[in-house]
This record gives sequence, C-alpha cells and structure tokens, in this order.
Amino acid sequence: MSLAQEKVIFSGEVRDSEGAVLEYANVLAIDTLSKKMAGFSVTNPQGGFRIPLEKGKVYNIKVSFVGFLPFEQLYEAKETNTVPFSIQLSADSQNLGDVEVVSEMPVLIQGDTITYKTEVFTQGNERKLGDVLEDLPGFEVDEDGGVKIQGKSVNKVLVDGKEFFEGDTKLATKNLPANVVDKVQVLQNYNNISPLSSVNNSEQLALNIQLKEDKKNILFGDIRAGAGPEERYLGHINSFFYNAKTNINLIADANNVGQLAFTMNDYFRFTGGFGSFARGAGSSFQVSSNSLGIPMAERNNAQSLKNELAALNYNFAPSNKWNISGFAIGSSVDNTMGSISNRTYILQPNANQEVLTSEQRVKSSSGLFKAGVKYTPSPNLQVDYNAFGRIADIQNYSSQNSTFGNQSNDIEGNTTQEPYSIEQQLRAFWAQNEKNIFSFEGSYQREVQDPTYNLINSGQPFSSIIPMTGNSPYDLTQLKEVTTNKQEAALNYYRVLNKTNHINLKVGNTYSSQSLTSSMFERLADGTTNTFNQTDLMNMVDYTFEDYYVGLLYKTKFNDLVLTPSLNLHRYQVNADQNNFIGGFDKTMLLPALNAKYNFRSSHSLTLNYDVAAQFTDIQNYAEGLIVRSYNSLFRGNVNVMNSLYHTVNINYFNFNMYNFLNIYGGLNYAKRLDDVTNIVEFNNLERVNTPTNINTTNEAVTGYANIEKRFDDFRASLNANWSRSISNNIISDTPNENINFVESYKAKLSTTLFKKLFLDFGYSVSLSNYEGNNTSSKFENHQPFANLEFNFLKGFSLEVDYEYNSYVSQTNPTQQFDLMDAELRYRKEGSAWEFKVEGMNLFNTTGIRRDSFSESLISTYEYFIQKRYWLFTVMYDL
Repeated sequence: MSLAQEKVIFSGEVRDSEGAVLEYANVLAIDTLSKKMAGFSVTNPQGGFRIPLEKGKVYNIKVSFVGFLPFEQLYEAKETNTVPFSIQLSADSQNLGDVEVVSEMPVLIQGDTITYKTEVFTQGNERKLGDVLEDLPGFEVDEDGGVKIQGKSVNKVLVDGKEFFEGDTKLATKNLPANVVDKVQVLQNYNNISPLSSVNNSEQLALNIQLKEDKKNILFGDIRAGAGPEERYLGHINSFFYNAKTNINLIADANNVGQLAFTMNDYFRFTGGFGSFARGAGSSFQVSSNSLGIPMAERNNAQSLKNELAALNYNFAPSNKWNISGFAIGSSVDNTMGSISNRTYILQPNANQEVLTSEQRVKSSSGLFKAGVKYTPSPNLQVDYNAFGRIADIQNYSSQNSTFGNQSNDIEGNTTQEPYSIEQQLRAFWAQNEKNIFSFEGSYQREVQDPTYNLINSGQPFSSIIPMTGNSPYDLTQLKEVTTNKQEAALNYYRVLNKTNHINLKVGNTYSSQSLTSSMFERLADGTTNTFNQTDLMNMVDYTFEDYYVGLLYKTKFNDLVLTPSLNLHRYQVNADQNNFIGGFDKTMLLPALNAKYNFRSSHSLTLNYDVAAQFTDIQNYAEGLIVRSYNSLFRGNVNVMNSLYHTVNINYFNFNMYNFLNIYGGLNYAKRLDDVTNIVEFNNLERVNTPTNINTTNEAVTGYANIEKRFDDFRASLNANWSRSISNNIISDTPNENINFVESYKAKLSTTLFKKLFLDFGYSVSLSNYEGNNTSSKFENHQPFANLEFNFLKGFSLEVDYEYNSYVSQTNPTQQFDLMDAELRYRKEGSAWEFKVEGMNLFNTTGIRRDSFSESLISTYEYFIQKRYWLFTVMYDL
C-alpha cells in the first residue's frame, strides 16, 4: 500500500434478515479499476467491521457468510462514514456449497479449522511456503523451518490433505514454492482417524496447504544451480506432482555454502510419526539418544558445511479404500566446527578457569525410510501398518587444547558409530455404532547403538582410576554397545453417552529389554594393547522395564467449557542384572491428569492442563562400570536409581481479534520434579566422575511466553517475550549444590511495505542469562538490533539485505561486538521461468560469534568460528 494516498474509513455492521448480528462475516472491498482486493475485514461479536480505503476511489463491496446469500454493492470512498453502513444478509435456502463460499472469504472459521486465503495476506515477495506463513496472523517460522501458531508448535504439515514427509515442517517450509499456495488451513485438535472423529482427544496442531487449481495434475517446482570463488557450489531441485490419487515429492540438494537442507539434528529428530502409547497415560520411558557427544552444526556455529540430500515422498490411493504412502531420505554431511570456550566449574576445589580450544569435524552418511499402507473399507473401520527405519555411519573427529592454570594438554578425541533402528506399528480402529468405538495399537522397535570413543591425550587421563602403563601421548579406547528391544500395545474402548459426554477406557503394556556391554583398552607405542579387566572398568548388563496400566478418561462439555479428567493406574517392574547381582524395584502408581478449555468464542480461549507423570530411565544409568565420555569426564551408573515424578501445570491464553487484527497469546508452565534423577559429581582437578542418583530435594522449573501482534493499514508490529527459570539440585564433591538458571529474551519487530516496491522489517531483541551455583555466578547479555530490506527496482530487479548487530556482554570477559550481513541481487523478467541471482554471505567477514551455556557443574561462554565471506552466482528455473 502507498503511504502517499489519503485514507478514509469505511465502517458498518452485518446482520441477518431478523436483525441478529453475524460474527465472522467477511467484508471485502474490490477496486473497480484494478479488479484487485483493496481491503477486507472480519466482523466482530457485535457484527461490526472497518476497512481503510483510498479516498476518491469506487469499490465493489462484497460480504460473505456460510449459509447466507452473498451481498454486493458499489461504494465511493469520499469521507469516513460517521453513521455505520448497515448490511443485511438473507439465508440461503439452497444451501450453497462451502467451497463456493470459502473461495470469497479471506478468513473462515469452522469449528476447529481456520482457513486463510493467502493472497490477502501476502506482500508479493514470498518465495517459499515459510515466507507465506510468516505473513499470516499469529504464525512464527524459525530459522530451522519449525512453525508455531499462537505459540504452539505445528505437529504436521499436509499438502491437499496428504502428509508431506510425515508432516515435517522444515522440508515443507523451505521447499514448497510460495506461488502454488492457495489457502492455508489450521487444523486444531488434528485427528485423521475417521472412526474416532466423534471422540477426538487429540491436541495436535496441523497445517493443510491447499494448492491452486492450476497446480494440480502437473509437475511443478524449481531447479537451482550455483557456483562461486574458492570452489563454492550449489545444486538443488524441488519437484512436486499432485492429483486426486497420486502425490510425489522429490527434493535433492548438494552444496558447500551452508544451506542446510538436512542435518544430523534432523536425522535424530525424525520419528516417522511414531510415538509412545504410554506417554498419553502419564508414563515415560526414554531410550538414551545416540546423538550424545555429536556436535550439531548450524549455519551460525560452523566454519565449513557440506551437505548432500536426496529425499522422495510418495502417497498413492489406488481406490477410496486403500492408501499407500512413505518416504526415503538419504543424506551426507561433512561439517567443521571450531570454538574457544571459557569454562567455570561449579564447586571445583581449584578455582582456575579452563580455556578450551576446539576444532571438530563430523562426517556422516544416513538413511531413513518409511512405508505404510492404510485400509479403510468404510468410515467406521480403519486398519493401517507402518514400518520406519534409520541407519547411519557417523564419524566425529576432534582436536582440542585444554589450558587450566599452569597445565596444558593436547587432546584428540574420535568417535565412530553405526547406529540403526527399525520400528513397526499395527493399528486398527472400529466404530461398532455411533456409541461404541474400539481401537488397538501395537508396535515393536529394535535399536542398536555402538559408539567407539578413542582418546589421545598428552597428559595421562584419569591417572588415579585407570591404570594406564604407556607414555605420552596416551591412547585410550572406550567400546560400548547398547541393544534395545521395545514393544508396546494399547486397547481403547470409547463409550459415547450423549453429545456432550463420553468416556474412554484403556488397557496397555510397555515392555523393554536392553543389554549393554562396554570395555576399554590402552594402545601402546609398540602396537600392543593393554586391556583393562577390572570389574569397575567393564559392563555386562541386562535390563528390563515393564509397565502394565489401565486408564479411565471422561470428557464433558458445559456450554463453552470442556473438561477432560483422567486417571491411570500403572504397575511397574524394573530389573537390572549385572555382575551376578540383580537389582530393581516394583511399584504401583495412580497418575491423574486434567485438561480444561474455555472458549470465549472461536478465536478466544483459555486452556489449563495438569498432569502427574512418572519418568523412568534406561539401562545406561544402571550400568555401574565406568565409561569414558570425554577427555575429562567419566560416567558410572547406579543400580539403585528409581523413577522421577513430575507434576506439571500449564496455562495457555489465545485471543485473535480479526476485526482489528489484534493477536494476543501467552502461556505459563510450572513443573515440580520429585525424586529427580541428577548427578553426584566427584572432581579431581578438571576430571570428574558423574553418577546418577535420585535427589531428595525438589527441582522446579517455570517457563512463560507472551506475544502481542497488531496489523495496521501499512504496518505490522509485534512484541514477544520468553522467560525460563529453573532450580536444580545436585551433589558436587559431597557438597549439596543448588543451581539457579534464569534466561529471558525480548523481541520487538516492525514491518512495512511502501509502494509495493520496498519491504522493510526491523527490530530489536535482547537476551539475558543469569547462572548461579553455590560458589559462582555468571551473567550474559546479548543486544541485537536487526533489519531486513527488500527493494524492487527497474523491471525485474530485486535487492535483499539482511543485517544484524550484536553486542555480547559477559560478566568476566570484555564486551564483544560483531555484525552479520548477507545480501542478494536477483533478476527475473516478468512472466519468465528463469531467475538469476548474485549473493554474498557474511559480507563483513565476521570470524566468530558468542554464546553461553549452563549445565549442572559447568558454566561456559563460547566463541564459535563461522563461515568466512563468500560469493555465489545462481541460476534458477521454475518447472
């Protein structure tokens, strides 16, 4: 919109033929000359609307509401009307189809679904789906492609009703072209199981991306190729095909310029959509991740990034009863990271600070696949089977120097592993009739982790514990293998009592069997090995976890209040067999939960959740033989570890006023953790031994967030804040230690569009961190003004510049200032499929950025080395 044009306000109210106000009616103003939408409004609870219009122009006013005949009338914007313009809609006796009506509506709310007509909100400079979503009210898209709506994370992304790479948001937001998107649907309480539609207890949030009609039954996407000095290269292809029966998506990428199509972090977070059945019953058994110790490279913490990806997603419906779907993802990464960190150890007898210089290289090849089939012979019956697998070959090489007081050590640490897992799931859902519904879900998972850690140290590591006989450099190797077999089953019965009440009875079981073996040896200078056969340096452990439970859930509705209390009775049995000693425990627990939601109206709600959850640990916390974790850290399990008990309360508020586009949401979460599993830490100078234990002091955590967003005629303004305060307790060198961690961040942002040529975002963010232990405390601040400018000029040229300035303040180190700027110049002739681009990253050639972190015994501040300045010339062709 042009700021040079004088605006007048067109306001009024919409009612039905009997005089009742109509909330959520869409009022559109169409410029009669350009035939384009000039403005729109959605009526408030009083039926009111207001639209800023350019003075002197004639508009076609259109009003739409589901179940009513559309209204049209010409209006000349002379002056702001002082008397509300009254519009009356007549009921549609022929009941026009929703599709015809929705096509006219910028925003439509129907139950738990909100539909946005994206062309009303977009500015014209969007390139991928992520750009489109950022233009919608209440949407947030982070740098990794994750999506939040009103502060709540999106669980799944669908394209024309079909899951896109198992609902992965990153692959969707960074690859789906913006110009193919017609509408975006927000699906609250998402549930794609037809027999359960009447008893839906889902809290998932999903997005359904509806494609434009001319993008169906054709192949679309884009191909990019780029090159630059110093052997920089980029190749990328997105290709998509959609029709009523077949969906195929292909994404391929290879580059060394830091564009992370798929990372190691993505590999470990991908679950294939599988989740624990027992989690919904208040119980959690977590298998320790095999990503521990692997540095996760991102664009803002790595010196060199080389990534390759090939990903295929398919969805085929040969008939209305059968659906076959799945994906295959192969990736390769070769990343180098470097940093200098100042490390302060809490309650360490020697107060000197360690300076650790580190360079790490991670190389990996990984593959993921999923195949599934769904059979739906009728709306009352659904049966599906899915298999999901992961395999990888990961190598992590590190070269470090540790300086502590007068002591300096050169360290090499190399970790290799080839983990794999496969999981199968069978589910069946049957609605016997409208009042009796049954479901069965069963799964089996096998997972193998086999990390091998080789430590080479100029000084003798753990000299008082590990009897090494060689000379410097000392060469120590830790072997470990963990095998997990886990099976779950759950049977649910739903009884619909009436329209506002139903009950859910569930019976379930989780059984996990694990084995862990570990040993270590020293490699001597003459090529021989020194194997350590001491019992405390080896592990041979068998471990089983069993959970049998029965649960009852009751859901009822009182006008606008929905209450869902539940009780879950669990019987647990844990056994650990090692060194001819069997430990473990039996326990029976009753775990309650409550969900309450009050809907003031469709877009205004308050939600309360309370639950008590039992958290159980896996075999790695029970294995009592020592395991080397890093150059200065050993870990010893504890056969007496028991479960933790978490009390969690969270409150979420959501208010989206489409009349004036004021969007307010926030939340508060409190967790009280009883018998929490923490570590006893024994220090010997820098070296430490960590042993898990159930702490008898309560750990607590409080987190909160708040966001307010307002759209004006030509501007969008937002302000958000996040807080996190935690109190955790552990034991360091026989001394009880309380850690207090308080982190807060604030961000203000203003966006505007001038003359449809200049797009400007600018703002200011600040993050504050305060870490406290028994004998130390540290404070960190980072102040960051930022701006993004995009300018369209001449015919087909576009310049985009991203800039941020950082002032990093540390309590113990000098203030560091650094700034980052990226820029790109694009050219595309109107109507052409070709685009040419020159881009430069890190134009100021900043060498490093600052960050800080906190753990139970360590406070660190880092300087990460990042990619140096580079240039790239890219050609793109739209398919």
